Amino acid sequence: MTSEGVTGEQVKQLFEGGLAFLAEKQKEIDRLNVFPVPDGDTGRNMYLTLVAAVKEAQKVKTSSIGKVGEALAKGSLMGARGNSGVILSQLIRGLAEAVKGKERVTFQEFAKAWQAAVATAYRAVIKPVEGTMLTVAHGVARGFSEAATTARDLGEILSRAIQRGSEALQRTPDLLPVLKKAGVVDAGGKGLLVILEGGLKSLLDGRLSPSEARVSLGLEQPSLPTGEGDFTCLYCVEFLLRGKPFPKSQFQAGLQELGESLLIGGGGDLTRIHIHTNHPGKVLEHCLQFGTLHNIQISNMRDQWEESMREGEEEQPPGAGAGDPAPNPAQIGIVAVASGEGIKKIFFNLGVDQIIEGGQTMNPPVEEFVNAIEQVPAPQVLVLPNNKNLILAAEQAKQLVNRAVEVIPSHSVPAGIAALLSFNPSSSLQENRDKMTRHLAQVKVGEVTYAVRDAASKGIFIKEGDLIGLHGREIVAAGSSLDQVVLELIDRMLAEGDGLITLYAGKDVAGEEAEKIAGQVRARYPEQEVELHYGGQPVYYFLIGIE
Repeated sequence: MTSEGVTGEQVKQLFEGGLAFLAEKQKEIDRLNVFPVPDGDTGRNMYLTLVAAVKEAQKVKTSSIGKVGEALAKGSLMGARGNSGVILSQLIRGLAEAVKGKERVTFQEFAKAWQAAVATAYRAVIKPVEGTMLTVAHGVARGFSEAATTARDLGEILSRAIQRGSEALQRTPDLLPVLKKAGVVDAGGKGLLVILEGGLKSLLDGRLSPSEARVSLGLEQPSLPTGEGDFTCLYCVEFLLRGKPFPKSQFQAGLQELGESLLIGGGGDLTRIHIHTNHPGKVLEHCLQFGTLHNIQISNMRDQWEESMREGEEEQPPGAGAGDPAPNPAQIGIVAVASGEGIKKIFFNLGVDQIIEGGQTMNPPVEEFVNAIEQVPAPQVLVLPNNKNLILAAEQAKQLVNRAVEVIPSHSVPAGIAALLSFNPSSSLQENRDKMTRHLAQVKVGEVTYAVRDAASKGIFIKEGDLIGLHGREIVAAGSSLDQVVLELIDRMLAEGDGLITLYAGKDVAGEEAEKIAGQVRARYPEQEVELHYGGQPVYYFLIGIE
């Protein structure tokens, strides 16, 4: 490692090593979640943001730090996901602007670049909050400054920066009550330190070589909704705004009236917007006054905490797959997203032409939707995403194919199945879209999973490993007995007029146990019809639909 300053190649290696280490640690970061369910997306958001940044930097064939910085900034801005990803992109942007046009910089200049990076990130967050990733970034910049004048190489500077950042991270629970209550440190701050630690290891001894961080388009998936807000506002809205320079004060003031957690970043003719709001349409209308909108992503944040990072891959049903078209092509074909052998069989039995593997544990990219739609042997196609996080990807795919496509905004598998039951092949595409979409509102959905840490939620005290019942964004049941939690969850969901309870047993529920629990449900609710199906889905012991 040279002691004559910092080159673009070193910065590239730093972020490549950081990406490799972040890939290893992202689930650990995701577990730093204020909700005690197997979810969290800060690590994944930062990972996908850095994937985009490193991909762009790997195209640069010069050692110019200015060129590498420019590429990192461009990639991270285009690929930013969630609060943590946007803040990371702004740190990179500030760093890039400070080294613009330079071949290499001194240690002191590099330290000043990090100070500029922190300032840029703070400016992007309209209402900065301490105890977050910003606090840790400030500590990191302080470490860079302290070591810059006496350091013999880049490794010494990074070591001090990591030390000061770690100290700041440990203070985050004292600065942000929600972290203290949950017993965790800030996930975004932890992610930033993981990136720097991975970069240091790569630069020092190659334990995380740059080749480990090579990335491809296949790694990029639709964004996950951010779980870093307090849900005062329901929707997380992110997009790029392209246009000529405009009055920032008027632009910002209009957005501040519409929501919170506002971040505005970018440069030149491209600006990235991130905001939490209850009125996505008004946000987009306001921004249309200032340019054109691109890469629009709208997520319902109540669904974020249901996202599991447990990896789980199910086998395709015999004879079924994304490339196996159903027989007897009709005028309207159907594509559905599903995970779990039983769930996929149900969809195929109901007439689905193409299954896309995915859902709670893995989000298929737009390309997979396009491929599945194009393989349907019908001129018109209905798409059931069956997950809130996949609706946008399905809508984007709709714009990329040369046939009539309608997306049914199904938020869950039980809702998707219920909507599919109302499909009429004799009706038009639009009539089916309208009828199936209306049917979605008639289905209530519950899930039974497990807690990943101790917690308390509205008088329900939860221990790590406990089973928990979820309805909407709330934990409404908890305990150590699966049948008890299922019954308590249904108690909370069931209302007068409900006539059908459908249970989909997950891959970790034995057949005998599932039958036993279904029997208990029938005994408890004799006036309702109770159906049991093997779903085979990962993460959730039961998916429950009530109509």
